[in-house]
Amino acid sequence: QALRLREGRAKAAGGLASAITDEIQALGFAHGSFSVGLNESEPGASGMDAVEFGFAPNVGEPSRPLRAIASSGEISRVMLATKAVLAGHDRIPVMIFDEIDANVGGEMGTAVGRKLAEVAENHQVICITHLPQVAVFGRHHLAVRKSVRGERTVTEVEPLAEPARVEEVARMLGGRDLTSVALKHAREMLAGVPRA
Repeated sequence: QALRLREGRAKAAGGLASAITDEIQALGFAHGSFSVGLNESEPGASGMDAVEFGFAPNVGEPSRPLRAIASSGEISRVMLATKAVLAGHDRIPVMIFDEIDANVGGEMGTAVGRKLAEVAENHQVICITHLPQVAVFGRHHLAVRKSVRGERTVTEVEPLAEPARVEEVARMLGGRDLTSVALKHAREMLAGVPRA
């Protein structure tokens, strides 16, 4: 059984690596690559292979174990790429991404938001983000705020519709002072995202 499992893994490894490589390149690693290595291990409940994911984020660098070299921002994008590839094959109805955009900004934030929207075509996606470039891609926007009442911390969740959503995106862009420039930028960002 372990040998049959190894055969199946060997057949799938190249296609998986290639598909994830395509996705990470769309998420800002223009020359990056992802690999799947199979090394023999002691037989156990999951077979007799130690599966090692490899990652080379830049040109001229060899693939090294993802767990050893990737920064938190890189790990976030590789995980999103992996979920995007697997989304069409799994039966997980809800995916939760908690700050998937860690250490990502601007242009990459938009790429992450777009990729999350693609994954949301087949799954319910819940995304916790502080990045307006990601937030604008959501179909529903909830603002989460904490406050202290008496001696207790209270969390409030508020669904946002226009114009509150515009104001929240503007706040994410520029802080509490909602300038006309921040509001205009927020409106433009929201208008630039295709809606289903």
